[in-house]
Amino acid sequence: MKIGLNFSADSINVLALNMGKIAIEVDGIDIAELMNAVNTQGLSLRIAEESGKVVVENPLPAGTRLTGVCCSTAHITSEDNSLLYTLSLQAQEYSDAEWIHFTESGYLIRLDIWSYPLLRLKRLGLSKVCRRLVARLISHYGIGLVHLDAFGELLPGFDTFDW
Repeated sequence: MKIGLNFSADSINVLALNMGKIAIEVDGIDIAELMNAVNTQGLSLRIAEESGKVVVENPLPAGTRLTGVCCSTAHITSEDNSLLYTLSLQAQEYSDAEWIHFTESGYLIRLDIWSYPLLRLKRLGLSKVCRRLVARLISHYGIGLVHLDAFGELLPGFDTFDW
């Protein structure tokens, strides 16, 4: 299980338990903010019976959840759009259409299919801007899925294109 949180705290103590559970003791952080951040990632946060202990539980087995981001196709170039459309409609077996899917209003890209998805995107000819978007989403949010959608939200801090 991956969980990515960005918080400033005075001290953090983590204890690994059995069955993939962990106990975390955090000093100097607002517990409501922590609970909200964990719960928005599809996990459940439970305050333990004893004071100072926090337990994160995932009701689904490891490997069954996908972490992804949905954003606007305005973050990619027109050339990227054309290339993704072509790749997503390939009909041969073991083609790029198995990990790049056309969704009528954009593309769903399953990054966890490849060991090095950014290298694969480069070899396919996607622009540096598109690859930089994917790289930042992977490194900051640990995603395995990107949904580029014409009706998606614009992400702050990323390039946009008017095409």
